[in-house]
Order: sequence, then C-alpha cells, then structure tokens
Amino acid sequence: CSSTCAGGFHRRVVVCQDEEGRSASNCDEATKPLESRHCDSGPCPQWNFGNWGECTQTCGDGIKTRLVICQL
Repeated sequence: CSSTCAGGFHRRVVVCQDEEGRSASNCDEATKPLESRHCDSGPCPQWNFGNWGECTQTCGDGIKTRLVICQL
C-alpha cells in the first residue's frame, strides 16, 4: 500500500504477453485486470493534547504542563 494509514493505493503492472512471455497486443481490453486499487489501513495517528495547567511559580520562571498523547 502506498500509505501506512488513511488510505492509499496498491499498484501493479499488467501487460499482455503470448504463451512464450513475449509482448503481445491481441489481449481483450475488456478483461484486463485492474492496475491499481484503494487500500485503507485505518486512520493516521495524531497528537491529542489537553489544556495547559497552572504555572509552578507565581512569579519568575516556572513550568506549565499538559497531557500530550499519540492516538489513533
């Protein structure tokens, strides 16, 4: 599949050949197999995050934290 998530395409080469494997042109186009098809491996992962929390200091330098997780 051309994508590991959120859809993509399978691709393959389809050629007309004779019994000896040589290129031919007399194949019926109506019966030609598909050269590509959709493939879907589900949704892509994405970052999910919460709101910033309170600062660890009331003045000067402090730290704010928040929950950050990778979800499908």
